[in-house]
Amino acid sequence: MIRQTIQQKKLSFWKLLLMIFAATFIMNMAVKLFARISPAIGTAAGIVSLLIASSGCMAIIYKHIAYFNYKLIDDDLIMEKVFGRANHLFLSLKLWELEQFYPYNELDSKGSKGNVKVYKFVTGSNHDQWYVGEFTRSGDQYRFVIAPSEELLRAIQSSQGKN
Repeated sequence: MIRQTIQQKKLSFWKLLLMIFAATFIMNMAVKLFARISPAIGTAAGIVSLLIASSGCMAIIYKHIAYFNYKLIDDDLIMEKVFGRANHLFLSLKLWELEQFYPYNELDSKGSKGNVKVYKFVTGSNHDQWYVGEFTRSGDQYRFVIAPSEELLRAIQSSQGKN
């Protein structure tokens, strides 16, 4: 079994605090602005802005706390997203299902095959370490992007007949 974890760069406490204060400030400004029109509209604007601010903060926190796990068990490649103690399986495939596996930088030269469903299991923007896998399942085209370790990369490439 080969296992690899891909984590986001840590979000600093101060940036997180600034984002929360900014959301609170915007919420207060919306309430004050709409309360001048009518107290009922001010209340409604406060509730809406609270929901938007809460959703935005949760999305930011989720994006920076969650991480990806890649697992290669025998010939099963499993990609999951982990948030806290919950593992969410996003994609599982047999290595023999892979039709193509190539560096991300070659993606433009491969061209698009039309309606392809894309899964990204990477963080950051270091495209040099990313690889793309393509496969077909039930007539649908799929593409996934991962940043494999050397060990995982060698295992996938050896299953493709590449050395």
